[in-house]
Amino acid sequence: MGANVVVLNQGYDHSFQAREQLLIERLASFDELVVSFSGRLESCYSIELCRAAGVKIHAITLDNPTRSRSEVARARRYCQRYGIDHWVIKSDEIVFCDRLPNIEGLIDPVRRIGEHVQSRPEWAHLPLLIPAAVEERDDYLAQFGSLPANTIWFFADNGVMSRDFRYGFNKRQLGRWGKGSNGCLSNRFTNPRLLKQRYLRMVDQAEQILADMGLDEAQVFFHTLCDCSTTLARVRLPEHQRAQAFDMQSDILSALKGTEFDLVTLDMAQKERHDLAI
Repeated sequence: MGANVVVLNQGYDHSFQAREQLLIERLASFDELVVSFSGRLESCYSIELCRAAGVKIHAITLDNPTRSRSEVARARRYCQRYGIDHWVIKSDEIVFCDRLPNIEGLIDPVRRIGEHVQSRPEWAHLPLLIPAAVEERDDYLAQFGSLPANTIWFFADNGVMSRDFRYGFNKRQLGRWGKGSNGCLSNRFTNPRLLKQRYLRMVDQAEQILADMGLDEAQVFFHTLCDCSTTLARVRLPEHQRAQAFDMQSDILSALKGTEFDLVTLDMAQKERHDLAI
């Protein structure tokens, strides 16, 4: 059975490489693009293929409270390394990158980035590449109804799925630019009413501390108890890191209390969520 698995993996790898080369050839038809670069794996892989295709790239990163520090740092490092024109927009506006129910005045993240692109005369005429998978484009359409003008959803239009982005990201070893693939921080809140800058900062700081402790795949979910004031950090880890976390219980508790959490728990489940990788 082991031999069969290797053969299947090799077959997928060969087909993936052929598909990737076709994507690069198609991207080469674009002379110049603005790329929405969140620092997440989808945008990292997208900008890597644009670079391989010889496209002149301008990267834009919307650094808002729902974006983790590690992802913004990864985007900066990548652009600095390859001399890519990079505009980081620091905003206190909470821009939601996934579909959360019962939110009034939900901000469309793609249109918001498009507004910034249009504000720069030297970029306004260029198309904006959105590094979204098929699933993410469909979620966006379900939420906002239409795709904004002057945006290109190249990867979704070419049938690239979330699993393809993950495979390409790892195959090209793009993780060397830093960890940070746990998605929009708004995902860490099951109650949209709790989405406040202070709480987002607590989650971000907690995840950064856990990463520094060797738990680089940790996600910290924010809760309050029934008194609406006691805060609880629910730490979710992949199975292979749970034993390590169990041995570090006191250190984790002390560290996360330092970010103003009152209580800390370890989540034994693993559930995948998707958000828009703008």
